[in-house]
Amino acid sequence: MSAADTAAPPRPAGTGPATPAPPAGTGFRASLRVAHLVHRGTVRTTGILLLLASAVVLGLYLWQRLAPDRERCRGFYRDGFAPDQLDEYRACWEATFGYQEASSWYNLLGGDPGLWFFVPVLLAAVLAAGPLVARELESGTFRLAWTQAETPRRWLTGRLALFAAVAVVTGAVLVGLFRFARTTGEQWPAPWDRVGTFHAIGPVMVAYLLLALAVGVLAGLLLRRVLPAMALAALATGALLALFHRVRMDLWPTKSAEWQFGQPWAAPRDASWTERGLLTSAGERMPQPGNLCTRDWDERHACLRENGYVGQWVEYHPASHLWPLQLVETALVLGVTAVLVLLALRALRRLAL
Repeated sequence: MSAADTAAPPRPAGTGPATPAPPAGTGFRASLRVAHLVHRGTVRTTGILLLLASAVVLGLYLWQRLAPDRERCRGFYRDGFAPDQLDEYRACWEATFGYQEASSWYNLLGGDPGLWFFVPVLLAAVLAAGPLVARELESGTFRLAWTQAETPRRWLTGRLALFAAVAVVTGAVLVGLFRFARTTGEQWPAPWDRVGTFHAIGPVMVAYLLLALAVGVLAGLLLRRVLPAMALAALATGALLALFHRVRMDLWPTKSAEWQFGQPWAAPRDASWTERGLLTSAGERMPQPGNLCTRDWDERHACLRENGYVGQWVEYHPASHLWPLQLVETALVLGVTAVLVLLALRALRRLAL
């Protein structure tokens, strides 16, 4: 028998690169190993990016701590400066690789958390829709996997399990890095209820990464084309983020405070306000008027009294509500994620028929 007779038959045109055959065994572990073989480049890239992010945070932290002018310039920020120290204060800002420059960069990490949350979540949705699912469906390589003792359900669940693990590790590392940067920065951190800060400070970060993964997988199964699936996944994830943002402060009961004009504020300064308004002399709560008494602050109370108002009211979440809100939103996001996974399995079943 010639070598030509024993060669493997040619692969049909248009099927793209073949999915590796499952290792020994046909169970879930084998499917997980196949998923890792196919997508090991993405897994390794994610690990490298997490290492780089850790190195950046640690490097900026050490730069801030070890800057030679740290004590002098930090004193200006903490205690202020006298008029005759203005030149020294300016020198702190003009120094190359000095404390002020390091502190500005480092506090950007803890004070502007959008980078920590929105970029990883949107990337998770886009990558799940395109490279994870739609690429194999568009090229037809999924048929090779399904004919090599791997069922469609195992084909999908192996990929879901692999990238769910990647999402959990990524979310845990990013939360740890953000919390470290936020607590070790030497300027005021961003408020706890700020968009991005709330997400990157606790377990809801991991929940949203899993949600983005489920959205991307479902988009890939429905459209089966890489670019449309990636676009749909990004748009759907953004819409879900906006929806959860609108309902977030209603997930836990608020507290209420009222006070008369001239009295100290009864609500904590670090609270997150949900509603506010004015009190009438009869004790009735009214919404905050938009254009009433928009004059100097010293004259505003007198103007409001002339219009029948005697005080203010506010509904708010104190800082102690951070963790109840986190846990409730995490449970809600994970519930939506489970529904999306079930829909993805149903879409897969229709595709396999």
